[in-house]
Amino acid sequence: MAYSVVLFTLSSWGNATFISLEQAIEKTQNYQTSQQIWAIQSNIDTANMKQSQLWKNPELSIEQTGFDSNQEQELSIGISQELDVFGVRKANRQLAVLAKDQSALQQQIYQAQLQLAVKYLWSQLAIAELERNIVQAQLRVSEANANAIQKRFQAGSVAEVDLKRAKLSYSENVRLFKQADLQVQLAQQQLSNLWGESDKTLQVEQSPNQLWPSASHANVQRYLAENYREKSRQLQLKTSKAQIEQIKAASRPNPTISFGVNRSKAPENSTENQMMLGLSVPLNIFDRQQYRVQIQQQKQEALTRQQSFYTQQNALRIGTLLTELQGLEVQFKDIEVTQLPLAMEVQQKTLLGFSAGKFALTDVQQATLQLQEIRQRKVELLKRAWQNAITAESLSLGLEPNAVMSSDGLAGINQSLWENIQSLPTVGGN
Repeated sequence: MAYSVVLFTLSSWGNATFISLEQAIEKTQNYQTSQQIWAIQSNIDTANMKQSQLWKNPELSIEQTGFDSNQEQELSIGISQELDVFGVRKANRQLAVLAKDQSALQQQIYQAQLQLAVKYLWSQLAIAELERNIVQAQLRVSEANANAIQKRFQAGSVAEVDLKRAKLSYSENVRLFKQADLQVQLAQQQLSNLWGESDKTLQVEQSPNQLWPSASHANVQRYLAENYREKSRQLQLKTSKAQIEQIKAASRPNPTISFGVNRSKAPENSTENQMMLGLSVPLNIFDRQQYRVQIQQQKQEALTRQQSFYTQQNALRIGTLLTELQGLEVQFKDIEVTQLPLAMEVQQKTLLGFSAGKFALTDVQQATLQLQEIRQRKVELLKRAWQNAITAESLSLGLEPNAVMSSDGLAGINQSLWENIQSLPTVGGN
């Protein structure tokens, strides 16, 4: 009885929709923009700017002495206002401007993380499809082997146990195909979930130029100039300096001016009104915020030292990743161009020889196993290549690779963004 390859696939091959990496990124960006998260952030920044310019609230004081009509009564009503002589509001405004700059930088970081998260899931779909194609090809080989062994068994030249082993191998390859197809479906859904859909028709073009992350070297060189960790450090330094200026301005003795009326009433019902004008100045003798300034200065020093160490180590790590990526590409091309065609030819000729009685069953098994191993190495090389590529690109941008290389990476990034919005400080005011 001849075996036939049954495609136990649940995904919609007939209605496949090819999607490029650029299309996937565009769809995700459009969907994420519709969530209005940056509009909310902009509103907060605008409100922060306005809040930083508010004056401290004035104080109203009312004082009454003498409540008996036979006593002298005195009523004092006054308003006091602290003046901003040393530029506290100016310093607060500068902090608000830097907070707005931080939001703009955060938006750039978010867009970079989004693109890398999409790239990772897109690459996982490409790898899953390649693995399914390989398992499908192996299933065909298993079918051909089983048919050849069936004929030899009927001719009495192989044992029944060899035929049963072939059946078992074929059955296992059917299971592996189902599993590989399931992985494709999961990869399709995980990718399309990024733009709010659950699309099982997505497909990535399986040409070598599309599969291999060949643009990573150029991307890394371009991204190094956009290193967001360095930009964040520079912004942190500016913020630290602005905080020192704000602390110094707030620590200086801003005077408080007061104005009011003092009304006196004698027992004989004569009244006298007097205008009051006063000035009070705090004596900053002990607490001049001097230690808070020292703390900020030490933080600046730590940032400077940290950046020097980070720049060197990051460059070394990226260089190692790119070197490995080059080596993986050489191996991948060797398998694609030389090893795989040769292994397929050996397996096919060995099977033909076995069918003609020239080779033993062990020769067929060895050739089949060798072909399977070479095909699997191709998948493993592609997996490592994409992992190295996305890691190198993330590091060159100053981003954490683990944040983008997971099936729910973008969900985690969005959650962190919403939490950061809730924890944003308010600059200035009372």
